[in-house]
Amino acid sequence: MEPTLEANAHWLFKSARLGITLWDCSHGKRELSGERRHPWHVASFVHSGAFVLHARGRSAVIDATSVLLHNPGEPFRSEHPFGCHDHGSSIVIQRELLLGLLGPQERFPKVHVHGLFRAQLLQRLLVRSLRDGAPRETMAVEEAALKVLREVLAGDAQDTAGSAVRREPSPRARRSYTEDAKALLQQRFRERLQLDDIARSLYVSPYHLCRLFREETGVPLHSYLNRLRLREALEPIAEGKTDLSELAASLGFSSHSHFTAAFRKELGMSPREVKRLTTARIQEMVSALKM
Repeated sequence: MEPTLEANAHWLFKSARLGITLWDCSHGKRELSGERRHPWHVASFVHSGAFVLHARGRSAVIDATSVLLHNPGEPFRSEHPFGCHDHGSSIVIQRELLLGLLGPQERFPKVHVHGLFRAQLLQRLLVRSLRDGAPRETMAVEEAALKVLREVLAGDAQDTAGSAVRREPSPRARRSYTEDAKALLQQRFRERLQLDDIARSLYVSPYHLCRLFREETGVPLHSYLNRLRLREALEPIAEGKTDLSELAASLGFSSHSHFTAAFRKELGMSPREVKRLTTARIQEMVSALKM
Protein backbone atom coordinates (compact mmCIF):
# COMPACT_ATOMS: atom_id res chain seq x y z
CA MET A 1 0.00 0.00 0.00
CA GLU A 2 1.51 3.32 -1.05
CA PRO A 3 -1.23 6.00 -1.02
CA THR A 4 -0.05 9.58 -0.89
CA LEU A 5 -1.18 11.30 2.31
CA GLU A 6 -0.04 14.42 4.11
CA ALA A 7 3.56 14.49 5.25
CA ASN A 8 2.36 14.77 8.86
CA ALA A 9 0.81 11.28 8.76
CA HIS A 10 2.45 8.45 10.70
CA TRP A 11 1.55 4.90 9.73
CA LEU A 12 0.46 2.59 12.55
CA PHE A 13 -0.56 -0.24 10.25
CA LYS A 14 -0.24 -0.94 6.56
CA SER A 15 -1.39 -3.90 4.48
CA ALA A 16 -1.95 -4.27 0.75
CA ARG A 17 -5.43 -2.70 0.88
CA LEU A 18 -5.79 -0.91 4.18
CA GLY A 19 -3.81 1.39 6.43
CA ILE A 20 -4.27 3.24 9.70
CA THR A 21 -2.46 6.50 10.33
CA LEU A 22 -2.01 9.14 12.99
CA TRP A 23 -2.00 12.77 11.85
CA ASP A 24 -1.15 16.05 13.55
CA CYS A 25 -1.76 19.59 12.27
CA SER A 26 0.27 21.36 14.96
CA HIS A 27 2.70 22.61 12.30
CA GLY A 28 0.00 23.68 9.87
CA LYS A 29 -1.20 27.16 8.89
CA ARG A 30 -4.33 29.06 9.83
CA GLU A 31 -5.10 30.26 6.30
CA LEU A 32 -6.97 28.31 3.65
CA SER A 33 -4.91 25.43 2.28
CA GLY A 34 -4.42 24.54 -1.32
CA GLU A 35 -6.68 22.00 -2.96
CA ARG A 36 -5.93 18.41 -1.95
CA ARG A 37 -7.18 14.99 -3.00
CA HIS A 38 -6.75 11.50 -1.56
CA PRO A 39 -6.13 8.53 -3.89
CA TRP A 40 -8.16 6.10 -1.74
CA HIS A 41 -11.16 6.21 0.57
CA VAL A 42 -10.24 7.83 3.88
CA ALA A 43 -12.26 8.03 7.10
CA SER A 44 -10.67 10.56 9.46
CA PHE A 45 -11.40 10.80 13.18
CA VAL A 46 -10.58 14.01 15.07
CA HIS A 47 -9.22 13.16 18.51
CA SER A 48 -8.88 16.77 19.63
CA GLY A 49 -9.19 20.28 18.19
CA ALA A 50 -11.16 21.50 15.18
CA PHE A 51 -10.79 22.94 11.70
CA VAL A 52 -12.99 24.14 8.85
CA LEU A 53 -13.42 21.87 5.84
CA HIS A 54 -14.33 23.17 2.37
CA ALA A 55 -15.67 20.41 0.10
CA ARG A 56 -18.50 19.87 -2.41
CA GLY A 57 -19.19 23.61 -2.44
CA ARG A 58 -19.84 23.83 1.32
CA SER A 59 -17.96 24.67 4.49
CA ALA A 60 -18.28 22.89 7.84
CA VAL A 61 -16.60 22.87 11.23
CA ILE A 62 -15.02 19.46 11.83
CA ASP A 63 -14.37 18.64 15.48
CA ALA A 64 -14.06 15.61 17.76
CA THR A 65 -17.75 14.73 17.26
CA SER A 66 -17.14 14.36 13.52
CA VAL A 67 -16.00 11.59 11.22
CA LEU A 68 -14.66 12.99 7.96
CA LEU A 69 -15.20 10.88 4.82
CA HIS A 70 -13.05 11.35 1.71
CA ASN A 71 -13.70 9.67 -1.63
CA PRO A 72 -10.82 9.01 -4.03
CA GLY A 73 -10.04 12.03 -6.18
CA GLU A 74 -12.54 14.40 -4.55
CA PRO A 75 -11.00 17.85 -3.97
CA PHE A 76 -11.09 19.52 -0.57
CA ARG A 77 -9.45 22.41 1.29
CA SER A 78 -9.10 23.22 4.96
CA GLU A 79 -8.29 26.12 7.27
CA HIS A 80 -7.58 26.51 11.00
CA PRO A 81 -9.24 29.64 12.37
CA PHE A 82 -9.22 28.10 15.88
CA GLY A 83 -5.49 27.43 15.82
CA CYS A 84 -3.51 24.44 14.59
CA HIS A 85 -4.11 22.16 17.53
CA ASP A 86 -6.12 19.38 15.91
CA HIS A 87 -4.85 15.83 15.68
CA GLY A 88 -6.44 12.48 15.00
CA SER A 89 -6.24 9.26 13.02
CA SER A 90 -7.49 7.86 9.74
CA ILE A 91 -8.50 4.59 8.16
CA VAL A 92 -7.20 4.52 4.58
CA ILE A 93 -8.82 1.81 2.50
CA GLN A 94 -9.07 0.60 -1.09
CA ARG A 95 -12.44 0.50 -2.80
CA GLU A 96 -12.37 -3.31 -3.18
CA LEU A 97 -12.49 -3.81 0.59
CA LEU A 98 -15.54 -1.57 0.81
CA LEU A 99 -17.66 -3.38 -1.76
CA GLY A 100 -20.99 -4.24 -0.20
CA LEU A 101 -20.65 -1.54 2.42
CA LEU A 102 -20.91 1.61 0.30
CA GLY A 103 -23.92 0.64 -1.77
CA PRO A 104 -24.34 0.94 -5.56
CA GLN A 105 -22.56 4.30 -5.81
CA GLU A 106 -19.41 2.81 -4.24
CA ARG A 107 -18.66 6.18 -2.65
CA PHE A 108 -19.17 7.76 0.75
CA PRO A 109 -22.50 9.60 0.41
CA LYS A 110 -21.53 12.42 2.80
CA VAL A 111 -18.43 14.46 3.51
CA HIS A 112 -18.83 14.09 7.28
CA VAL A 113 -21.14 12.55 9.88
CA HIS A 114 -21.58 13.28 13.58
CA GLY A 115 -22.54 11.76 16.91
CA LEU A 116 -21.10 8.27 16.34
CA PHE A 117 -19.78 7.60 19.83
CA ARG A 118 -19.74 3.80 19.51
CA ALA A 119 -17.80 3.87 16.25
CA GLN A 120 -15.39 6.45 17.63
CA LEU A 121 -14.77 4.41 20.77
CA LEU A 122 -14.10 1.26 18.75
CA GLN A 123 -11.74 3.18 16.48
CA ARG A 124 -9.81 4.65 19.45
CA LEU A 125 -9.42 1.19 20.97
CA LEU A 126 -8.08 -0.12 17.67
CA VAL A 127 -5.59 2.76 17.45
CA ARG A 128 -4.49 2.20 21.02
CA SER A 129 -3.92 -1.48 20.36
CA LEU A 130 -1.72 -0.64 17.38
CA ARG A 131 0.18 2.05 19.29
CA ASP A 132 0.78 -0.24 22.25
CA GLY A 133 2.30 -2.90 20.03
CA ALA A 134 -0.26 -5.50 21.10
CA PRO A 135 -0.17 -8.82 19.19
CA ARG A 136 -2.13 -8.36 16.00
CA GLU A 137 -2.84 -10.12 12.75
CA THR A 138 -3.51 -8.41 9.43
CA MET A 139 -6.92 -10.05 9.03
CA ALA A 140 -7.99 -9.04 12.53
CA VAL A 141 -7.04 -5.39 11.97
CA GLU A 142 -8.81 -5.30 8.62
CA GLU A 143 -11.93 -6.86 10.11
CA ALA A 144 -11.95 -4.38 13.00
CA ALA A 145 -11.48 -1.42 10.63
CA LEU A 146 -14.39 -2.60 8.47
CA LYS A 147 -16.54 -2.87 11.57
CA VAL A 148 -15.68 0.74 12.46
CA LEU A 149 -16.69 1.90 8.98
CA ARG A 150 -19.91 -0.13 9.14
CA GLU A 151 -20.75 1.57 12.44
CA VAL A 152 -19.99 4.97 10.92
CA LEU A 153 -22.28 4.46 7.93
CA ALA A 154 -25.04 2.59 9.73
CA GLY A 155 -25.01 5.16 12.55
CA ASP A 156 -25.83 8.03 10.22
CA ALA A 157 -29.61 8.20 10.62
CA GLN A 158 -30.29 9.70 7.22
CA ASP A 159 -29.11 8.80 3.72
CA THR A 160 -26.17 6.46 4.34
CA ALA A 161 -24.73 3.64 2.32
CA GLY A 162 -25.59 1.36 5.21
CA SER A 163 -29.25 1.91 4.46
CA ALA A 164 -28.91 1.27 0.74
CA VAL A 165 -31.23 -1.43 -0.57
CA ARG A 166 -29.33 -4.63 -1.28
CA ARG A 167 -30.34 -8.14 -2.13
CA GLU A 168 -29.64 -10.43 0.80
CA PRO A 169 -28.34 -13.91 0.02
CA SER A 170 -30.70 -16.81 0.71
CA PRO A 171 -30.19 -18.94 3.85
CA ARG A 172 -28.70 -21.67 1.68
CA ALA A 173 -26.26 -19.20 0.05
CA ARG A 174 -25.29 -17.83 3.46
CA ARG A 175 -24.47 -21.31 4.72
CA SER A 176 -22.60 -22.05 1.51
CA TYR A 177 -20.35 -18.98 1.88
CA THR A 178 -19.70 -19.86 5.50
CA GLU A 179 -18.92 -23.52 4.86
CA ASP A 180 -16.73 -22.65 1.88
CA ALA A 181 -14.83 -20.17 4.06
CA LYS A 182 -14.35 -22.84 6.72
CA ALA A 183 -13.04 -25.27 4.12
CA LEU A 184 -10.60 -22.72 2.75
CA LEU A 185 -9.37 -21.83 6.24
CA GLN A 186 -8.88 -25.52 7.01
CA GLN A 187 -6.66 -25.85 3.94
CA ARG A 188 -4.69 -22.64 4.45
CA PHE A 189 -4.71 -21.84 8.17
CA ARG A 190 -0.91 -22.07 8.37
CA GLU A 191 -0.55 -19.15 5.94
CA ARG A 192 -0.44 -15.45 6.82
CA LEU A 193 -3.86 -14.91 5.31
CA GLN A 194 -5.46 -11.55 4.67
CA LEU A 195 -9.18 -10.95 4.54
CA ASP A 196 -9.02 -10.13 0.85
CA ASP A 197 -7.34 -13.48 0.09
CA ILE A 198 -10.35 -15.39 1.41
CA ALA A 199 -13.01 -13.11 -0.06
CA ARG A 200 -11.43 -13.17 -3.52
CA SER A 201 -11.26 -16.98 -3.47
CA LEU A 202 -14.98 -17.16 -2.65
CA TYR A 203 -16.04 -14.39 -5.09
CA VAL A 204 -17.65 -12.31 -2.36
CA SER A 205 -16.84 -8.88 -0.95
CA PRO A 206 -14.73 -8.79 2.24
CA TYR A 207 -17.47 -6.84 4.02
CA HIS A 208 -20.20 -9.36 3.18
CA LEU A 209 -17.95 -12.28 4.04
CA CYS A 210 -17.20 -10.85 7.50
CA ARG A 211 -20.87 -10.14 8.16
CA LEU A 212 -22.22 -13.48 6.91
CA PHE A 213 -19.55 -15.53 8.65
CA ARG A 214 -20.13 -13.88 12.01
CA GLU A 215 -23.91 -14.10 11.72
CA GLU A 216 -23.74 -17.82 10.82
CA THR A 217 -21.04 -18.93 13.27
CA GLY A 218 -21.23 -16.36 16.06
CA VAL A 219 -17.51 -15.57 15.84
CA PRO A 220 -15.41 -13.26 13.63
CA LEU A 221 -13.50 -14.82 10.76
CA HIS A 222 -10.06 -14.20 12.29
CA SER A 223 -11.18 -15.72 15.62
CA TYR A 224 -12.25 -18.89 13.83
CA LEU A 225 -8.90 -18.96 12.03
CA ASN A 226 -7.05 -18.68 15.33
CA ARG A 227 -9.16 -21.47 16.81
CA LEU A 228 -8.13 -23.77 13.98
CA ARG A 229 -4.49 -22.93 14.59
CA LEU A 230 -4.77 -23.40 18.34
CA ARG A 231 -6.45 -26.81 17.98
CA GLU A 232 -3.59 -27.87 15.76
CA ALA A 233 -1.17 -26.79 18.52
CA LEU A 234 -2.74 -28.92 21.25
CA GLU A 235 -1.21 -32.25 20.33
CA PRO A 236 2.39 -30.99 19.92
CA ILE A 237 2.12 -29.08 23.19
CA ALA A 238 0.64 -32.09 24.97
CA GLU A 239 3.70 -34.09 23.87
CA GLY A 240 5.82 -31.56 25.77
CA LYS A 241 8.68 -31.53 23.28
CA THR A 242 7.76 -28.61 21.02
CA ASP A 243 9.70 -25.37 20.63
CA LEU A 244 6.89 -22.84 21.03
CA SER A 245 8.48 -20.18 18.80
CA GLU A 246 8.80 -22.68 15.95
CA LEU A 247 5.27 -23.93 16.55
CA ALA A 248 3.85 -20.40 16.47
CA ALA A 249 5.61 -19.66 13.18
CA SER A 250 4.51 -22.96 11.61
CA LEU A 251 0.88 -22.20 12.46
CA GLY A 252 0.90 -18.76 10.84
CA PHE A 253 1.00 -16.60 13.98
CA SER A 254 2.88 -13.34 13.54
CA SER A 255 4.97 -13.91 16.67
CA HIS A 256 5.45 -16.08 19.74
CA SER A 257 3.71 -13.42 21.85
CA HIS A 258 0.71 -13.36 19.48
CA PHE A 259 0.42 -17.14 19.76
CA THR A 260 0.67 -17.04 23.55
CA ALA A 261 -1.93 -14.27 23.85
CA ALA A 262 -4.39 -16.12 21.59
CA PHE A 263 -3.80 -19.39 23.46
CA ARG A 264 -4.35 -17.80 26.87
CA LYS A 265 -7.51 -16.04 25.67
CA GLU A 266 -8.95 -19.32 24.38
CA LEU A 267 -7.90 -21.64 27.19
CA GLY A 268 -7.18 -19.39 30.15
CA MET A 269 -3.63 -20.76 30.38
CA SER A 270 -0.39 -20.11 28.52
CA PRO A 271 1.22 -22.81 26.33
CA ARG A 272 4.09 -23.13 28.81
CA GLU A 273 1.64 -23.75 31.64
CA VAL A 274 0.03 -26.50 29.59
CA LYS A 275 3.43 -28.01 28.79
CA ARG A 276 4.17 -28.26 32.51
CA LEU A 277 0.97 -30.29 32.95
CA THR A 278 2.37 -33.05 30.72
CA THR A 279 4.32 -34.41 33.70
CA ALA A 280 1.49 -33.94 36.21
CA ARG A 281 -0.86 -36.59 37.47
CA ILE A 282 -4.27 -36.90 35.83
CA GLN A 283 -6.00 -35.51 38.89
CA GLU A 284 -3.72 -32.46 38.85
CA MET A 285 -4.37 -31.97 35.13
CA VAL A 286 -8.14 -32.06 35.62
CA SER A 287 -7.91 -29.62 38.52
CA ALA A 288 -5.65 -27.22 36.64
CA LEU A 289 -7.91 -27.20 33.60
CA LYS A 290 -11.04 -26.75 35.75
CA MET A 291 -12.89 -29.56 34.01
